[in-house]
Amino acid sequence: MRLLHTPLFAFLWALGLTTPAAGTVTPTTLFTLPGPVKPSSWFENLAVRPNGKILATRGDAPEIWQINPATGAGALLVSLAPSTGAFNLTGIAQVHMADDDDDGAETYVFGSSYIPAPLQVEPGSAKVWKLEIGPSGTATVSLLAALPSAGFINGIAEWRRPGGRVLLSDTERAAVYLMDASTGAFTTPLTNLTGINGIRTVRPKAGSPGYLYRVDFFSLTLSRIPIDTATATALGPAQVVADNQLIDDFALAVNKHTGAGAAYLGTMYDNSVVRVVFGPPPSAGPGVKTLVAGNLTGTGVGLCTVVVFGRRPQDRDVLYAAVGQGGSESAKIVKLDLSQL
Repeated sequence: MRLLHTPLFAFLWALGLTTPAAGTVTPTTLFTLPGPVKPSSWFENLAVRPNGKILATRGDAPEIWQINPATGAGALLVSLAPSTGAFNLTGIAQVHMADDDDDGAETYVFGSSYIPAPLQVEPGSAKVWKLEIGPSGTATVSLLAALPSAGFINGIAEWRRPGGRVLLSDTERAAVYLMDASTGAFTTPLTNLTGINGIRTVRPKAGSPGYLYRVDFFSLTLSRIPIDTATATALGPAQVVADNQLIDDFALAVNKHTGAGAAYLGTMYDNSVVRVVFGPPPSAGPGVKTLVAGNLTGTGVGLCTVVVFGRRPQDRDVLYAAVGQGGSESAKIVKLDLSQL
């Protein structure tokens, strides 16, 4: 999440800690937030629906936009009233409930907080919401849980599909919560995760632990942690798969049988996407990084907050990246065709 640590990231960016070689994929703008130009706008997180449409949370407003990658058309899907206390939206992830397949419904969990200014999160403002999209496309939002003891809900990832549970990263409390998406009840299986930001999960194969992949924006690393399939508690130490790299959120492509794979990293103020290829666990050390695409905004300045894969057959090898803070442009989503690599 870019807002909480803007000064830190700007400082690291200025030092030039990450300057990979020239990129090989040309970014294509898919969608730009309509209306008057809002240089301070940004899409904080993305989730791709089974039909391929992209859900984009706004970090500067309590809105979720839906974008059709086939046409580039987008529309406002959800707008929460100020009375809800949801002023800034954060992570979003699909969660598979037991009855979703029966009626064709889809369920998503997303977070919110009130951030009146950079580095200022209103105490007690963290909330977790449930978005249900019916077969007709109608969206319904309900409050899943208010978390007055939480700091800042940032990344969200489904755990053990279909189980109706999600993992939530709390950047301020350096913790991960395991929440039931039906009741809002939660535990805190992971603590002392300083600098935690974006998270993703790799579901376990039979007889093996699952893995939580998590960003540490203080140490500039991406690590994976083996976690228990039932409780999500750690089963071993973190294994670093990428280092010396600005990262906000990322996409994963992992072989579920071996655990080897690649992560595509949204690099914040580096305004780029970097790929890191890593080996199977236990990790022998950080993987090999290459630049996938640079200057995502097309203006020379800006930041990339998140990267996701498409879900349609025709775009499973396509990345969609959220970029913003482009100086003279509003938030937008760009397309990266990995077949160009």
